[in-house]
Parts: sequence; C-alpha cells; structure tokens
Amino acid sequence: MRSFEDSHGQHWQAALLDGSYGNIMLVFSPMQSGMIRRRALQVSTMAEAMAMLAGLDEDGLRAMLLEADPWEPGVEGF
Repeated sequence: MRSFEDSHGQHWQAALLDGSYGNIMLVFSPMQSGMIRRRALQVSTMAEAMAMLAGLDEDGLRAMLLEADPWEPGVEGF
C-alpha cells in the first residue's frame, strides 16, 4: 500500500487487489471524502504488480489516479 497526495492536496491510498481470472487492479481510496477509483494493471502476477507499485514515484501514482475509473464495490463487478 502507498499513500500520496494528488495535485489538489487530497490524500489517497493506493493498494493492489487480486481479482478473478488473474485480473489485478490498483485501487485508490481517498483518505477524506470521495469516490474509490480503480485501474486495471497490465501485469501477469501479483509479484509483478507489487514491484510496479513499489517503483512508482508520486507523479506516477498521480498519473494512474487520473486514468482510474470510479468504482463502487458491491455495486459493480470486479
């Protein structure tokens, strides 16, 4: 899990989620109010996803957040 600030100063946490059929998502959770967001990763394994997340700087996390889609767990599928 990684914590960072977006370009507006809002605090976020980014975490990996291992879904069905080998899909791995990067899930962004706002620390204050706001919508959870998710972005599919083009990786083959959780180890690869963990290495990718560890290698991202804050600018990389911000860029992925901008590409992420809103997500309501339980309402939409993985």
